[in-house]
Amino acid sequence: MENSLALSVVLLKEIELLEKIPPLQGMVRDAVIKREWADYEILMESIGEIGSRFEVLDAERAGLFKTLAGGEEPESFYSYAARLPSGERSNLSALYRKLKMVTLQIKIANDTLLEYLREAKSAVTGILESAYPDRRGKLYSPRGTEREADMRSVMVNRTF
Repeated sequence: MENSLALSVVLLKEIELLEKIPPLQGMVRDAVIKREWADYEILMESIGEIGSRFEVLDAERAGLFKTLAGGEEPESFYSYAARLPSGERSNLSALYRKLKMVTLQIKIANDTLLEYLREAKSAVTGILESAYPDRRGKLYSPRGTEREADMRSVMVNRTF
């Protein structure tokens, strides 16, 4: 019982930590769209710090879970929870579901931003290929050497 309480405390800490990420993801998306790269860097550092803190908590949770399962690798969280008394089972299951939902929300936001970036890259590549068909999609450095097209910013030395 004491260990399952410790597990619920760790789950609560993980949820609390992960719930800080979606607002930051929204600000990252806005920074990317507005091309505010200084803000982007600061936000990514914040998310990285949260990720590091989460790794520590997740290792603690995994250790507790393994201890609660008798020292062997448990088959699943819910199979362990099924062996607990009703009150503990429902509490831990609700916390675990919430953790999974927050994680899924973060993953969807990441996938959406990555898809936006892929589409933006595709659009820029199409524009550059149309504007400079002789380059055949190749980009060149300021020194004239060919370089791979990647997600770096394109700088134009003219004002429109």
